[in-house]
Amino acid sequence: MAYSSGDLILDDHYNSFASDTNDVWGTGSGDYGYGQANTVSSVSAGSTITATQWATLLSRIASAASHQGSSITTISGPSAGNTISAYTALSGNITTIGNNKNNANANGSDITSGGAASYTSEWTGYSTATFTITFNSADAARYFFNAGGMFRISSSRSGGYSNAKNTEWTDLCGDVGAMCFTSGATATIAGTSYNAGITKIGGGGSTPALTQIGYTGLTSAYQQTFTQYADTAPYTANFIKVEVKDNNSNVVTVKVTYTDAAADTMSDYYGAQTHDIVNGTLSTTLVVRPPSTANISNTWGTPTISNSTTGS
Repeated sequence: MAYSSGDLILDDHYNSFASDTNDVWGTGSGDYGYGQANTVSSVSAGSTITATQWATLLSRIASAASHQGSSITTISGPSAGNTISAYTALSGNITTIGNNKNNANANGSDITSGGAASYTSEWTGYSTATFTITFNSADAARYFFNAGGMFRISSSRSGGYSNAKNTEWTDLCGDVGAMCFTSGATATIAGTSYNAGITKIGGGGSTPALTQIGYTGLTSAYQQTFTQYADTAPYTANFIKVEVKDNNSNVVTVKVTYTDAAADTMSDYYGAQTHDIVNGTLSTTLVVRPPSTANISNTWGTPTISNSTTGS
């Protein structure tokens, strides 16, 4: 029997509404689930669905919508002892929070400790910065991304020789802007639209190659999600790439590689090949930006960041 005005409201109707709401609000699976503990309980066949139970269902839907910034139809809960009619907007409201499950109306406070990596040795081939982000559990990591959390990666270079190659690396580091890694679905977070995995915010230069692999698409092997090349000759073979992996555990690893592939063998007055050397301070920053807790509880804990660098 359909859920419609004038018909008897069955336990199956209510339980279906509760289950679909809990997919977003509770544990869920994949890119569904905020991990909230106060889920909507099901009812038994033949029992009366109380005003409190209806109010709980409507409250969870409204809280999810507020977290997402979703527009839904306001439904006033019933009062104990009153006869209720079908809520015509209820199914549509639940569909909306399901469709917008990875949206977030606001961000939480950035986590920066451990996220600043610097490489200060000279290099001619490559330099890498590797970040390890550790959550309390695999589910905690999933809740983080499902509720609108992200990693933001940026680069800069300063100091060293005053040569054209250093200058172009400085430019390329600025050109990549903020490389934002999110869940495996398109989402609007704090008013900004994000791709299903990696999004470049700001910067400039050449058009980057983006492979849309978000958190839910990670494997135990590195997958390349972002590559941008320098835009000034003779250094257009130089590039920055971002790779991410996760072995289905509580640890996500992000590796940023700077590859100097441009041929350049010019020597200075003393014969040293200073034009083929990149030096100074190469800085890579990873910020963990968690979801807002204005309308949901923190179920992802406080992720920790560690980093290491290398080069040659």
